[in-house]
Amino acid sequence: MNIGLPGAGIGGLYYLTCTAIMPFKELFLTLTKPGHTFRYRLVATQLSIAAGIVFGLLLIYQLVTSVFGLGLTVADPVGEGSALFYALLPIVVSLGLLILILLLVELAAFLSKKPK
Repeated sequence: MNIGLPGAGIGGLYYLTCTAIMPFKELFLTLTKPGHTFRYRLVATQLSIAAGIVFGLLLIYQLVTSVFGLGLTVADPVGEGSALFYALLPIVVSLGLLILILLLVELAAFLSKKPK
């Protein structure tokens, strides 16, 4: 059995995407709805958790690189492409799909609201 890095799975990527969008959605709701107040504390808490996840992933990358001597960079030639590019490709594809799904869900929620 193989365990993954916390925050690097599909749920972690979805959480990071949602927290990246959260300040903009709150700002939009504050500007368009008269009774809505911007929830600074909630946005700051979620962004700090997301920053901790990203920082942890970067630290784990540095640890794995130093322990195993994998000095991979984007410019390292490995055959036709870069080893780092191919290592990050599944994460990039998953993140792209999650962003698409999130946008479709938000669009569907926006269109399904009944006018008052």
